[in-house]
Amino acid sequence: MFCQSVTFHITSACHNARCTEVMGIVLAAETSLPMFKSEINVPCLGTTVEIVDTDGNRIIGEIGEIILRRSIPGLFTGMWNDEDGSIYREKYFSKYQGVFALSDFGIQNPVTKNWIIVCRSDETLKQRGCRFGSSEIYNIVEEFPEIRDSLCVSQYNKDLDERAVLFLRIRDGYKYNEELVAKIRKAIEKALTVRHVPDVIIEIKDIPYNLNGKKLEIIVKRIINKLPYNKDSAADQECLQYYFNIPELQGF
Repeated sequence: MFCQSVTFHITSACHNARCTEVMGIVLAAETSLPMFKSEINVPCLGTTVEIVDTDGNRIIGEIGEIILRRSIPGLFTGMWNDEDGSIYREKYFSKYQGVFALSDFGIQNPVTKNWIIVCRSDETLKQRGCRFGSSEIYNIVEEFPEIRDSLCVSQYNKDLDERAVLFLRIRDGYKYNEELVAKIRKAIEKALTVRHVPDVIIEIKDIPYNLNGKKLEIIVKRIINKLPYNKDSAADQECLQYYFNIPELQGF
């Protein structure tokens, strides 16, 4: 069963943006064509929208990245404070050579051929209808003296229901236990809301980073959701082994 709520965002361009959203000029709801709940039924005129795997090959009926195979007149051409265009190219054209990646994951329903927006391909999570960034969680959790590091990503079940999973790397001299988990849950609820509290909070031996010192959330997200991934960007590829077949994540 394909079911997922869809949210459109107004285009915004800024130096620190994780993505500039162009979904509203790429996919549309066309009332003259069959419509299905929670699905977008048609690409906009003049657009070549596809969902691709990590190698850039088109896929149908599987979660993948939404891309524009060809440019369109309404596509923005730059970002604020990006004088030479390097940030723009790195954010949108670095994943697939010469192809614009929207930084959204989606599925094309193989039966209806309609489009379902699944999630952001960056740090954004959406648990129980509450959209939030992983940094919001880190800002609270990593203030605890017991926590050396943390990683928060989404896990999906077969119906594409989403839950947040928080991995904790415990500092030497401290122990992971239910009392610590309870304190973390309470702190997140107090600082944010109860809907921000990750459904699963578990200990992990290490947190993976890339060569530039950024947490590899997307790779971990793909591992725990049993999706293809590219480990080349990991500074310590051995670290990724800890995220396979975690008992607490089975059966969701």
